[in-house]
Amino acid sequence: MKITKNKKLKDLTSFKIGGIADYFVEIKNFDDFRKFFVWQKRKNLPIFVLGGGTNLLIDDFKGIVLKPEFKYIQKIDDGILVVGSGVLVSELLNYVIDLGYQGLEWAGGLPGTVGGAVEGGVGCFGGEFKNLVSQVKAINLKTGEEKIFSKEECLFAYRDSFFRQNKDWLIVETKLFFEDRKDKEKLRKIAEEKINYRQTKHPLEYPNAGSIFKNIPFEKAPKFVQNLALEKNKVKNDPFLIIPAAFLISELGLKGKRIGDAQISEKHSNFIINLGRATFEDVYELIDFTKKSLEDKFQVEPEIEIKIIK
Repeated sequence: MKITKNKKLKDLTSFKIGGIADYFVEIKNFDDFRKFFVWQKRKNLPIFVLGGGTNLLIDDFKGIVLKPEFKYIQKIDDGILVVGSGVLVSELLNYVIDLGYQGLEWAGGLPGTVGGAVEGGVGCFGGEFKNLVSQVKAINLKTGEEKIFSKEECLFAYRDSFFRQNKDWLIVETKLFFEDRKDKEKLRKIAEEKINYRQTKHPLEYPNAGSIFKNIPFEKAPKFVQNLALEKNKVKNDPFLIIPAAFLISELGLKGKRIGDAQISEKHSNFIINLGRATFEDVYELIDFTKKSLEDKFQVEPEIEIKIIK
């Protein structure tokens, strides 16, 4: 276990925005967790778990930022892997493609860790991480209890899970299952196509936190918004019928909208980019402005997809 006081968080987030954490703690195994559990009980401070820092806007944190570094991949049977929560999705993707396993190739270019993918119920290009999950091992930060959650107990929903709603549980590892062996080169080509798509369509040349808002379920949108999306052929299946938040933000004419050094991307309007010196307040105000604009114009209730910690 490694403890750092007054840790700067800026360089630990993909937004390159972050304040100071009172304490920053890195743990790599169960022994580290047990030491951490005793230590944090004495401190009695709030805890925030930092994964890959890719879906996050964070300010100063008056408490403990916990960085779990459970980085291992174990093949326990053909098509079945146990993966530590600190493993990057990109590392896992390369590993399973080398084995010829099908099921994750849609995640080419997906940032973040496996723990974050489980917690956030991530998905893209019609693929869903939850479809690979068999069970999840987690530890309760308040009680120290260890528990294995079945897939059903994970309560996966659209960009959501039990763990996102219950912050006391720290994901340690996930058991994943994959389909039979396939042509490795075909799988790698699919993954590379997704990476190329992201590089072309997403503003990856600037620090960002990915999509700011969840897409709008088609059935929850007012009729006039449904008709607009249908008329402009913008309804997508992801994995159910949705209206892209980026489409509605573009319809508001907000591409390029800027507060300080935070800007709604010209390339993809559901991304806010850091032009260099954006602050937490810049991004927060721009998110709030965009959310209220969507509510006023389209009568929708956009949910924020990234985590905002202040």
